[in-house]
Amino acid sequence: MSDEVCRYEINRKVRNILTSHNADMTKISYTSSSRTICIYGFLCNNDNTDFAMSAVRALVSDLMNIPRVSTIQFDLDNWVIIAEPGELIIMKGRGADILPWGRDKEDTFL
Repeated sequence: MSDEVCRYEINRKVRNILTSHNADMTKISYTSSSRTICIYGFLCNNDNTDFAMSAVRALVSDLMNIPRVSTIQFDLDNWVIIAEPGELIIMKGRGADILPWGRDKEDTFL
């Protein structure tokens, strides 16, 4: 399968997953290159409401299960999502502090 066909198929699967999770496709963009997906913009539902944390986790899980994809990069205006093998960090808001291992600022073990 050529790289261009593979890229087209991955983009189609990303679009289908975002649509199946009721994401507003007018506010979010995506692209793929090689084995990486990039998602950017504002993640919200079609009725302009925020996703629940569990819904974001389910969406990311579906994206991570796309064959031939090893990396997903998120640059969202309203969520901080870091999805790496063995680690998933999801935080609401752009200005959230990201600390080592996804720990909380009040964690006494830092």
